[in-house]
Amino acid sequence: MEYYSCPMIEQMFLTFNGRIDTSEKPVTLCCENIENIPRFSLAETPEETLKNFLAGRDFIIAEGKKLAAIPASPIDRREGEGVFTSGCRKCFHYQKQKWNSDDLIHFVNLSMYPAPCQCRCIYCGIRNQKNNEETAKSYERLFSTIELAKELGLIAPDAIWQVSSGEITIHPYKERIINLVQGQAAVFLTNCFKFDEQISQNLHDNPKSSINLSIDAGTPQTWHKVKGVDNFEEVMGNLVKYYQKSARDGQITLKYII
Repeated sequence: MEYYSCPMIEQMFLTFNGRIDTSEKPVTLCCENIENIPRFSLAETPEETLKNFLAGRDFIIAEGKKLAAIPASPIDRREGEGVFTSGCRKCFHYQKQKWNSDDLIHFVNLSMYPAPCQCRCIYCGIRNQKNNEETAKSYERLFSTIELAKELGLIAPDAIWQVSSGEITIHPYKERIINLVQGQAAVFLTNCFKFDEQISQNLHDNPKSSINLSIDAGTPQTWHKVKGVDNFEEVMGNLVKYYQKSARDGQITLKYII
């Protein structure tokens, strides 16, 4: 049937975005910068976190079906009541069409903070976040939630994992994160300050894996100005190493933030 939804809802993106050690709700279905997108708490137990996430998605889909059933043509998807979809209705991804879902998680996004990074990018506003006494507990709740989802078979075998929490090569939970994505297709957002053997092995073993560098510059001088660190040639050398280890062309992607 036709109803209002989006690819992230239907493919059940499991996204951990933002600080996980505060009252902020860091579990989402997307990273769109839109007010009131559906968000869920990182509960005390992984069972409760998953229960809230799955139930919330069910309510989102139910509201999309209710919205589609309103006898109006054309319908303004932004109107009407919607506890869960008030933010979704402001997003261009939210469309009325025939959707089909297998109710499995097809994308896991690890973009949780606080997390360290050696860059001093002039456009970054989160590099100075500090840990508090809840940080370690929150990370443990997050990892336990993902591990439970794996055990329950909720994550599709061909799911894509995105690792974008600070800089993975110096992350205090690097080994835990690498173990989660071992043998899986993964996208590593890295500043390439350090070459990492485990990441390069993932590129070699998984043709669908990739690394993404916000290069933001074309010369050492501009790189130093934007990144705050004078190591352009070293980063380029690490990119070459990753390319040499990769399984196919196209596994190294670059982003230029203007």
